[in-house]
Amino acid sequence: MNQAIRTIGLAGVGIGIALAPHVQAQNNPILKQEDPGFVYAADPAAEVFNGKVYVYCSRDQPDAKGYSGMQDYVVLESPDMKTWINHGVVLKPREYSWADGQMNAPDCAYKDGWYYLYFPYDKTYVGVAKSRSPAGPWEEAVTDKITTIFDPTVFVDDDGQAYIYGTDSKVNVGPEGKEIWGAKLKDNMVELDGPWYRLSGLKDKISEGVTIFKRDGIYYFMARVGNKTGYWMADNPLPSPDNPDNPKQATHNTKDGYANFIGFMSRAQNDAPCHMSAIEFNNQWYYFYHRGVSVNNGSYNKRSASFDKLEFNEDGTIQTVQFTLETVDTSDHGKGSVHLDAADFSESHKVLAATNLDKDGGLQLQELFDGSWAKYEHVDFGENPDNQPIPFFVRAYSDRRANEQAIEIRLDSLDSEPIAIIPITDTKKEYQTFSTMLENVKGKHTLYVTFKGEVPRKARLCLMTINWFEYTPAN
Repeated sequence: MNQAIRTIGLAGVGIGIALAPHVQAQNNPILKQEDPGFVYAADPAAEVFNGKVYVYCSRDQPDAKGYSGMQDYVVLESPDMKTWINHGVVLKPREYSWADGQMNAPDCAYKDGWYYLYFPYDKTYVGVAKSRSPAGPWEEAVTDKITTIFDPTVFVDDDGQAYIYGTDSKVNVGPEGKEIWGAKLKDNMVELDGPWYRLSGLKDKISEGVTIFKRDGIYYFMARVGNKTGYWMADNPLPSPDNPDNPKQATHNTKDGYANFIGFMSRAQNDAPCHMSAIEFNNQWYYFYHRGVSVNNGSYNKRSASFDKLEFNEDGTIQTVQFTLETVDTSDHGKGSVHLDAADFSESHKVLAATNLDKDGGLQLQELFDGSWAKYEHVDFGENPDNQPIPFFVRAYSDRRANEQAIEIRLDSLDSEPIAIIPITDTKKEYQTFSTMLENVKGKHTLYVTFKGEVPRKARLCLMTINWFEYTPAN
């Protein structure tokens, strides 16, 4: 089995290349295009087995224009979330006589000495392979589908009972809808032990990517809702009024007995469809997801697995996940800096995110008008004990069609006074980097970026376009 080892984190990157130390706890994405054996590893399902992290991924084709070419599965392994082993393609279900068609998001579970890899084929049929090792080699566990659901995920509870989950957004399990569904599995892990139950409300409108984890006795469900990750909290693994085991006195379930939709735990993810998982490893929770356009010359259909820390509030609710990326800019200001994709806003007004052709790739903000704004939550400028000025950079494009263009930076409120104003001048029809210094800033804030400028009324033109922001925390 071919393996490529990649080291990421504060110490930099291995496999014959070295990157400058980075302020984040890790660099994203996990695999870089220059790595030996690079693949587009998507739909990451992270698990902890034997004190190590294993991430089970689907694989996007390097020339993908859609998802129909997805046909095999990749495993990534790490003992410390810094050094990663790329096991490459470990399972090709189309080699089985009974499996064919599109093979999207997988999952893996362990029970009684066997690791079970659940994979979709023909988009909504669920097949199973098994192995004595979490990375394979894999063998057929069945010779036909075990059930029908979209994006299957499997969870083994503390008492050993296993469950399977998914969404009916691509296939009807019950009445037509887009909800979270769950069912028990038998001890053999390849047969349902009872009916499917609807676990979410009719108004939640799940798109894909259902997954589950348990923390402090609370069951958390996550799924893609629109272009964000929504999450639910529940008292039991099958929260449904149709489930006879549903608790009579619920704390987290809705009054109707379903999992309770709490809200969104991510900002808008516009460069690839949301698909996620979560694990606890060495007393820290992590959120795994994938990025598309913004990394590895990717696209909406060529995605790369990434991860960031997952933080909780005292009441058990989840804080907004902060997506991080390795800084592409190699100039001095990139060292020790935090990179923020302009398209990763949580809210906006008169803003459009679209693919750009800047050398740094990613999505750009365009269709910007006077008064357009974007909001970014939980931006951490560091403790800054000496109250140092903080360098702040923006990557922008302008051909000077508008007069007196500028970006205004505000903290915590759109109505506050700007803490900085960055004039944007003519960039000669190419992207350039502009900068300013932020005075008297420390700690975490909500960042508001407002775009200003005058466009001739008859011209119907927009202001500048923006690729990313970058700042250097003071600690």
